[in-house]
Amino acid sequence: MKELLKSLSQFQSEITPISKDANNPFYKSAYASLEQIQEHIKPILIKCGLVIIQKNINNDCGLFVETKLIHVESGENETSIFPVIVQKADAQSYGSAVSYAKRYSITGLLNLTIQDTDDDGNGASKKDQTKEQPKDTTAEISKLLESSKDLKELETNYKSLSESDKKKFANLTSSIKLKLTQTN
Repeated sequence: MKELLKSLSQFQSEITPISKDANNPFYKSAYASLEQIQEHIKPILIKCGLVIIQKNINNDCGLFVETKLIHVESGENETSIFPVIVQKADAQSYGSAVSYAKRYSITGLLNLTIQDTDDDGNGASKKDQTKEQPKDTTAEISKLLESSKDLKELETNYKSLSESDKKKFANLTSSIKLKLTQTN
């Protein structure tokens, strides 16, 4: 793990915040597209001797995106598993959900910063402020659960979630529990 951590440290020292390049008209928000994230990180990953591989996993616990960060020379790797939550049973919804999971999985695994649009402070000076949207904690919760070293820690982390988050992350928790059971 030593070589992977050295290269990841180098990557972290060189990566800059990623700008949001796409808009979600439904939520009236901007986000960094998967293409934007991949184009931004690829040259630095290569320079640091790292590669990212992502694949979809469908098992009894549900659908997930697995993101693997690999140190090219040593083969050392770190994996993130992120749930794919599909709202409707159609190809467009599936594609959007997979893309979302890939973006958040890469962002969490590499600890990337997504930069808000710089409006020279104009947004902060508006008199009619709209109500702030709740923060999306999906990546943080996934990382918390995935960081569990054993079943007891996983149970403690799961119990710390709100009831709605427990329902949302039940499949991921089951998958991690299965993985921890198999490794012990």
